[in-house]
Amino acid sequence: MNSPPSRILYQSFTDPAVHQPYLSRLQAYLTEIAAPGVTYEVRGISPADTQLGRLSELRCGVQSVAGIVAAAEEGFDAVLVGHFQDACLYEARTAVDIPVIGHGEASMLQACMLGGRIGLVTLDPVYLSWHSEQIARYGLSSRVVDVRPLRLTPDQAVAAYDDDVAYQSIKDTFVSLAISMVEESGVDVVMSAGGLFALLSARDHVEVPGALVANPTLLAVRQAEASVAITRAMGTPVSRGGTFARATPQAVKELLTLVKGTQR
Repeated sequence: MNSPPSRILYQSFTDPAVHQPYLSRLQAYLTEIAAPGVTYEVRGISPADTQLGRLSELRCGVQSVAGIVAAAEEGFDAVLVGHFQDACLYEARTAVDIPVIGHGEASMLQACMLGGRIGLVTLDPVYLSWHSEQIARYGLSSRVVDVRPLRLTPDQAVAAYDDDVAYQSIKDTFVSLAISMVEESGVDVVMSAGGLFALLSARDHVEVPGALVANPTLLAVRQAEASVAITRAMGTPVSRGGTFARATPQAVKELLTLVKGTQR
């Protein structure tokens, strides 16, 4: 039986005014890998999440929730938050009645079905503690066992899309970190903690002896598509009995007023 068409918003934390080449490539990649009948629309955030740290995660996370509320009102069937750190993911799920999928949560859960011990390669050391807390929140501390940093800024990663030498340098560092995780932590699946390297290497073959290199964006996309089908079958995207209890309309209105006020 064919599934009805679905529209999924990919909410990036990059800025369309600054990172349009990246967002255009991302849009083309999502269109290429989308399941039959599924269309993706990529939207960003301004300013982008370039000031790496908790405060920027909070600001972008709040803006993303406002964007997710707008997407639900526009008739999207789901939102994939395209930012591995999943800032404000749980809060977003309380605000809308469509599936909200986190790039980090979805890809790590799916990776756990590909191997027994997962290793992550993140952009910057500032995210090491964040990922540790994120992994614990999802109950994956015994499965996602190692995280190591590329020591790379988002702008450097974006610039490498048009610079083969820069890409090769980033790839070499990724592979070196992955090999060390295989040897020292026994990981058998490695993936980047984010979509920047995933898109950079999407058409390349990244080989790490002893481990599968997984593309987190592909894994999250498939989870988003499955979530749409599951929601249609069950009539709800999540349980409203506990963690994701529905926010009141007044709470949603107050958040939207806050975001609107900061954008004047």
